[in-house]
Amino acid sequence: MLAGILLGTGLLAMGAPAGADTSTYRMFRPDGPGPHPAVVFVSGCSGFAPAIAPQSYERAAEHLRQQGYVVAFADYLGRRGLQNCNTSRINRSEVGKDVIAAAHWLRTQPFVDPARISTIGWSFGGGGVLMALSEHSQEQLGFSRAVLYYPACGLLPSWKSTVPVLMLLGGADEVSPGDACEELVKTSATPKAVKIVIYSGALHAFDVSELPAETTYPFGKIGYNPRAAAAAQHELERFLTGTDAP
Repeated sequence: MLAGILLGTGLLAMGAPAGADTSTYRMFRPDGPGPHPAVVFVSGCSGFAPAIAPQSYERAAEHLRQQGYVVAFADYLGRRGLQNCNTSRINRSEVGKDVIAAAHWLRTQPFVDPARISTIGWSFGGGGVLMALSEHSQEQLGFSRAVLYYPACGLLPSWKSTVPVLMLLGGADEVSPGDACEELVKTSATPKAVKIVIYSGALHAFDVSELPAETTYPFGKIGYNPRAAAAAQHELERFLTGTDAP
């Protein structure tokens, strides 16, 4: 965690919002006073500096910063002193609450446009975003759009929120199979608010360029797919601007 403001790189360490314990947010902030649109990042199970790709989230955040977005990291693992989510000490409901806390804190910042706050969640973090949609009203959420990369949809309740959701799924994902997400969307109250894009042959973590095309772990195969990654990035950027709403 950074200790101060580094405007040259757009990185910022800030204090916690009220009601969010002692959390701090690592931020990527564009030049200028704003107000800027903002995005809450929610990492996968290995946190924001996974050993296999320690710079992946920073790279994604910097890319959005250059496009004029404020990016805040909702570090649900770090604030609890955890290294990963393979433990009973964290669940998707708690992750969802952390996402909401970050979104509401952003809404209070003068350099953020409160009407344009989105969230992007990966894997377990994406599941946390979906849990937030299920457990909280649209007024409580604090964000108006959600992008989910291969979210952990299994055993999640359906939701009633009309918040537009973009799901970017790997067609060959063994870790977070897309079938569970498709079935979950069918049971939600507003399936038309969800856009699902499935990339044929893509594995879990298909957007992480540090990975080889295929690596097998005990929990399943993961791997980088440059075509899927580029296509998903295009979908994400159009969705965040509202030019490709579901």
